[in-house]
Amino acid sequence: MKFVHIADLHLGKVLHQYSLLHVQRELLFELLEFMDCEDIRVLVIAGDIYDRFIPSQEAVNLLDEFLSQALLNYHIEVLMISGNHDSSDRMHFASSILSQRGLHIETYLKEQMEFVEKGQTRFYLLPFVKPSQVKNLYQVDEIYNYQEALSLYLSHQKIDKDYTNILVTHQFVGHASITSESEIPLSVGGSEIIDASLFDDFDYVALGHLHAPQKVSRETLRYSGSLMRYSFDEVKQDKSFVVVDTEDMSVRLHHLHPSQTLQKYTGTFAQFMDPQFISHKEDYLAFELEDQKLIPHAIDQLRVLYPHLLQITYTYLFNQQTKQSFQTIQTIEKMDTKSLFQKFYYDVKNIELDDEQMKIVNDLLEKVGEENENY
Repeated sequence: MKFVHIADLHLGKVLHQYSLLHVQRELLFELLEFMDCEDIRVLVIAGDIYDRFIPSQEAVNLLDEFLSQALLNYHIEVLMISGNHDSSDRMHFASSILSQRGLHIETYLKEQMEFVEKGQTRFYLLPFVKPSQVKNLYQVDEIYNYQEALSLYLSHQKIDKDYTNILVTHQFVGHASITSESEIPLSVGGSEIIDASLFDDFDYVALGHLHAPQKVSRETLRYSGSLMRYSFDEVKQDKSFVVVDTEDMSVRLHHLHPSQTLQKYTGTFAQFMDPQFISHKEDYLAFELEDQKLIPHAIDQLRVLYPHLLQITYTYLFNQQTKQSFQTIQTIEKMDTKSLFQKFYYDVKNIELDDEQMKIVNDLLEKVGEENENY
């Protein structure tokens, strides 16, 4: 049996006040056409269906249209979980009724993972999970990160090895090499990272959350990535979706063809004003200007040629600011404690410390020094 793995649709995404919904629609229906041509009748969506907890009506309408076409016209069974961008309550609505028509939605953490059985293959549906949810489920206090939470949860699951077992989940798994600025961090300080070895019992793990297509530790544990680019640090990512064959657990990627995408170019203002410099002018664009001075009203002039120019930056000025910041850090590193205190006070108050205040500072520093010598 073959199935397709996608994730991170982010329906309703708006970038610099431009809606990407029409491109998202193109890609979703290109996907359905591909699946129909390949006679693939199972679609897995690993979370972040919407871009916001409360999606726009247009985004809801697109999902409704897409799922209706998939189920009714293409006879594709859809298995879907919620991600960290999704509202569990909204996505779960009418899921019991829809399951009978081939749409399986899981948005809540349950004591035993729900699965959908297709012949000798079981698809386990595990939506985005927070440590607090696992703590409440098992009434324990000693859980401090996602690793501990998922380890405890999976230790309570009964996975029958006589089946080919597929896990669909939405987490930050392993030390994935490529992240994007359009992804919302799940936590602070790396506590969201889950070791890939937790999923050794599964033959394939369909991940969502990271937008770059990539494997984690093995070919059959991977992020499908988003269907399109959602930030300018993703311009070098070749977007695709995953086709999995459960007969031999082989994996292949299929690339999509959006009519518009995000692109970033580097050049001078004069080069960009040449109509022949860039051929695809309808893309969503970011320009890095190499000019060494600011061009008055540059973005307004450039938008005459490039209607979807979203941002411009000056690489020379940025490099100068970075150099100045580095020099400032080097200067601070060479300052003694008293000088640092003086600088801090001046930066906050915009006045120098007077002699009486400096005497108080010196007395305090000496006292701290004496106390440290006693340890």
